[in-house]
Amino acid sequence: MSEISKHGIEFTDFVTLTYPYKNVSWKNTVRDIGRVKFILERFAKNPNLKAWFFLEKHVEGKHQGGYHIHLLVEDLFKLTTCPSRLMRSVMDRTSIEMMTMDRTVHMSFKQRLIRNALVKHCRFLADNDYSCVIKHEEDVRSRLSYCTKQFYRYGLEPSDVVDFKNSDIDPNINNQWVKNDPLLYK
Repeated sequence: MSEISKHGIEFTDFVTLTYPYKNVSWKNTVRDIGRVKFILERFAKNPNLKAWFFLEKHVEGKHQGGYHIHLLVEDLFKLTTCPSRLMRSVMDRTSIEMMTMDRTVHMSFKQRLIRNALVKHCRFLADNDYSCVIKHEEDVRSRLSYCTKQFYRYGLEPSDVVDFKNSDIDPNINNQWVKNDPLLYK
């Protein structure tokens, strides 16, 4: 949490990206996260967009042992005065979907726009509502606790769970996490 305050980051969205198949490659997941970050930066027209990426292993179900991705990201529309090319590429589709969508689906136009951009430009995502879930985030502390729950479990170290390569987080924080409580520091 101090890392967030130190850099003045205001996370507004929590995104979960799930592979439509069992992805057991940590290395490929990190590569895919790089693509996601690139797409989000272009979508927001913000090369300094702050995002933290987490890799989580499925511990049950048909994808058990495979990875999926969580990310906390700043407001993608914060600096947008006019839509980026990437945003315009999914604007029509998103408008049509929102007009015809079942009202039981709770997703704002902006969230649907982000989802459609990721699905269109990230080949590893399936075009279904389960593959890319976006939620507005108000309780960042609880969400960080959720994202770090696999620290020191299932043979995973913090460096296996947090993608330090693509995240805007100091990699030296890795040495400061307390083994039984990731939100506490040494």
